[in-house]
Amino acid sequence: MTSLIVLGAIVLLLYLFIRLCATTGAWLSGARYRSYRQLAARYRGKYESRGLSEPPTVSFSYNGSNVRLGLAPQITGQPAVSRTRVVARFRRGLPFRLELAPVSRPAPAQSPKGTRPFRVGDEEFDRSYVVQANDPEMAREFLAAPIRRAIDNLHRLAPPGGMLISISPERLLVQVDRDLGASADALAHAVQQALTIHDGLLQGVAARMAQGVSIVAVGPTPAEEAGPPICKVCGEPILAPGVLCASCRTPHHRDCWEFVGRCSIYGCDGKQSIPA
Repeated sequence: MTSLIVLGAIVLLLYLFIRLCATTGAWLSGARYRSYRQLAARYRGKYESRGLSEPPTVSFSYNGSNVRLGLAPQITGQPAVSRTRVVARFRRGLPFRLELAPVSRPAPAQSPKGTRPFRVGDEEFDRSYVVQANDPEMAREFLAAPIRRAIDNLHRLAPPGGMLISISPERLLVQVDRDLGASADALAHAVQQALTIHDGLLQGVAARMAQGVSIVAVGPTPAEEAGPPICKVCGEPILAPGVLCASCRTPHHRDCWEFVGRCSIYGCDGKQSIPA
């Protein structure tokens, strides 16, 4: 009888310990990622979490685009740096490519297809950033004073050289090389600046297109054809084995595909990937 009582007490203690661990884990997860939950509530979006070991993501609709926020996946061969990333997928494709980064950021292995460096005309801004675009005139209209202020605000949140803005016909990517989720104010501020850039981009492109200007995409150079494929999400070469969209066969980093959750090409609804 005594042994049964002892056994029952041990089982009860184990049960209470498991419940305590589960409650503590849920509390820590909620406290750690409270800034993401607040952001999801603010934009009436969706909060997704894969457990304590994986950072959450927030997705919501904004002015016709699908926006996704979270920490960028680590890419094989690159330093393990926390990078907060906002990706806005456009409902309709834009005939525009641009990449902007601080002058102290290492230059990419390959420039975005069809782009060339240009200067905005603001001396302080041109000293601080390297800008490449396929249409410099459209880029100058887009990079008006309010957009330049938003870019400067993002730069202040980042470590030296730790910021990137990349625009392709399918999406806008804003990246700060820092885990902004540790501060609800910093995370909300970064998203607000990214959405300001998003709105300025759509307005600038619409104004340019209203002038009857047609932009012809430039084909890849022989060096681009010979080099590794470029991921359409992050704009970086795919050096390790990646995945292909099962529908359109567009290559992606495996982690970038998982981050976006679908094909990054505008007009392709592919949600299944296959090994490259």
